[in-house]
Amino acid sequence: LDFCPVEAQSGTMAPIPLRLALLPLLVAASGEASNETCAEHGSGRSCNAGIKEEGTDSWLGFLWSIMSNKKDAVNKYMDRFDDDKLTERTTTDEYYDVATDFYMYGWGTSFHFATRFLGETLAESIVRHEHWLASKLGLKAGHKVADLGMGVGGPLRTVAKFSQAHVTGVTINDYQVRRAKKFTKSRESVAAAKKMDYKQGDFTKLVPDVFPQESLDAVYYIESSCHIANRAEIFQESARALKKGGKLFSYEWVMTDRYDPKNKEHQEIKKGIEIGDGIEDLVGIRGPLDALEQSGFRILEHGDLVDLAEEWYGDNNVPWYYDMAQPWAFSSFRSFALSEFGQNTLGRFLWLASQMGLVPEEASKTEQMLKQASINLVKGGQMKIFTPMYYVLAEKI
Repeated sequence: LDFCPVEAQSGTMAPIPLRLALLPLLVAASGEASNETCAEHGSGRSCNAGIKEEGTDSWLGFLWSIMSNKKDAVNKYMDRFDDDKLTERTTTDEYYDVATDFYMYGWGTSFHFATRFLGETLAESIVRHEHWLASKLGLKAGHKVADLGMGVGGPLRTVAKFSQAHVTGVTINDYQVRRAKKFTKSRESVAAAKKMDYKQGDFTKLVPDVFPQESLDAVYYIESSCHIANRAEIFQESARALKKGGKLFSYEWVMTDRYDPKNKEHQEIKKGIEIGDGIEDLVGIRGPLDALEQSGFRILEHGDLVDLAEEWYGDNNVPWYYDMAQPWAFSSFRSFALSEFGQNTLGRFLWLASQMGLVPEEASKTEQMLKQASINLVKGGQMKIFTPMYYVLAEKI
């Protein structure tokens, strides 16, 4: 995100003078934003005609995308909080139209958090988090698996290579599908790519639109189910797609039992996370657990990895929000981009460029929205009223 987390890869940040010297070139290359209006809300193509996946797969290329891809959906996205006619699918679709480029710039290609310990890089922790999921599901060669809410496919590619299962990713946002295919073509071998597939679709309508009934061995959600408050709506659809005995795993964004709905500060933090992350309503821990049981699953394991990591790693535990809470960091580009200084630097640059008419004003507006998300995520994490990694492993009965 400006916050929210790389097909893990770490790299040394380019020298500051070089980065600054290249910025004017990016501005000149950004061109005029398209005036095409957004349409087909919730279809996965709401504003995608003006959003292109060209450019290098590097932080510089992602910055170019932030500047050149139109972000006018942010206005309608923000307005939707006063419009009861818009649905959660519209919210999610519009959100990723405007946020995906920022996510890739800040996080790489895996948009999620992870437990972490001292001596482990952010990139390494992200990969371990994805391997842990695959291990919990018991994935292996021959399995057919679905990554539901796949983003641009970073976790999918890691899971497929780690487990040798065939993984199909599903996202409502067509721009993310195009990005995922581009990453696979440029980064993966022909052999590995055969185990990776990407579909644009609604994960509340999987059968028969995306998968035949009872055709999958496993499904997983990595911080994606939160976009639908009524989890039964999505888990019931997973049950239709899974074979009997098939497994479901989810990393859930939920408010913890420490959240007090009568506490004004808690309310503001919750709302800040929701607005900044494309979520209608963050539910409590019982939400996904009850929904799984109502949808024909038996829960095998569940727990908050925030609490478990403190138990596992003790004094060596690194909080999931660590990088976003740092005033500044220069050990790598990723740490710089996620730090307060890195976020502020990007924000000021986009604001100045928008005032000069070199970058659409909506790019700056999107950055400000995501920065507020980052601030509230850190607050929620520090107060332990929110967790992005309540994990659940369940089996279809």
